[in-house]
Amino acid sequence: MKGLVSGIKRMEIHDGDGLRTTVFFKGCPLKCVWCHNPESISFEKQIAYFREKCRHCGACREKRDENAAARCPVNALTVYGREYEPEELVNEVTQDEPFFRAGGGGVTLSGGECLAQPDFAVEVARLLHEKDVSVYVDTCGFVPRRTLERILPFTDRFLYDIKAVDPAVHKACTGQDNALILDNLRFLSDAGADIEIRVPLVVGFNEKEIPAIGALLKDMPGITKVKVLRYHNLAASRYEALEMENTLPPSDTAAEDVERAVFALADCGLNAVNGTMAD
Repeated sequence: MKGLVSGIKRMEIHDGDGLRTTVFFKGCPLKCVWCHNPESISFEKQIAYFREKCRHCGACREKRDENAAARCPVNALTVYGREYEPEELVNEVTQDEPFFRAGGGGVTLSGGECLAQPDFAVEVARLLHEKDVSVYVDTCGFVPRRTLERILPFTDRFLYDIKAVDPAVHKACTGQDNALILDNLRFLSDAGADIEIRVPLVVGFNEKEIPAIGALLKDMPGITKVKVLRYHNLAASRYEALEMENTLPPSDTAAEDVERAVFALADCGLNAVNGTMAD
């Protein structure tokens, strides 16, 4: 079996505890208007052209493909999407194992939506688990229940996105209803999973959802942390390079907005933290 990966980021400190290597799986069932990983939305391999980097050397004159990207001296052409066998991917990321051990980290499976490639994600998690490597799964939760049941035994923590409680707000922001997401969160909580909630805060879209999110989570077992993430629109150049419609809202979410959300969630008895600051 093979999986499609859009990128691997090493020495990451924002995708879970300690120093982690984050694997970004390609493809996502949601279409969040604020998505900051546009290269991970499509389930297909893509080639991005970063116009501002190009030196017009002519290396890609005939066509922009993987061969041209390999020849580009300034990385103006970037391929998003590499196929891996599970063992191949595990061998690559466990090269960082000395850093995991020293820094209390591990591997985070992210995306896109890593669980949208269920067989591949489960096998990678199983192999890492066998090597005693910490596995975190970063998920939007819009996946079949069976996929969560399969990967649960090999997952140390779920980084679980909650963007809205109101289904109409959620659909307006992501293109999908959130009934499955909330049901899956309850399943993981009842199953004894360790869960860190991620709340991307985007003023003008979901800031009014904070009280409802607090009410949803306050009595739910297994919620170890609620991290409020401040929205930014720094991915605009990747939308252009990929020739994708740029849906990013203006960057109007301020540090004060995040702090207000953190305080409101903390008032619900939750361990709420500002995701832009050190935990």
